[in-house]
Amino acid sequence: MALLAPRVANADGQICVLGQIEELPEDILAFVQQKVPTFQFRTSRMGGTRYFANTCPKCKVISGHFFLHGEPGAPFFPTSEAEARSLYMKEIPLSGEVEVDASPGLGVGELIMENAKRI
Repeated sequence: MALLAPRVANADGQICVLGQIEELPEDILAFVQQKVPTFQFRTSRMGGTRYFANTCPKCKVISGHFFLHGEPGAPFFPTSEAEARSLYMKEIPLSGEVEVDASPGLGVGELIMENAKRI
């Protein structure tokens, strides 16, 4: 599970893939965890930081930021339209601006937004 943000301050209009999310508004977190309950606030042993991460439903181990976002071809770092088409997207209903404490990933958000399947 990853979050896309179409409007991020200081991102020059780029759609961002949010990573290492340290804080989310309660309503957004509730929406996300209703769909993906394994998205939990955890500590990365590798990075030594705490952020919302995808976790294994059985053993609770996290799939870290680098594994999911860090290299071209990673699950949330598609390098082609075909890779982006393998992703699914669900829009979060929002009523205004939202503040999120996260690292905005630049460069692939538009590729995902244009090609991921909407559910």
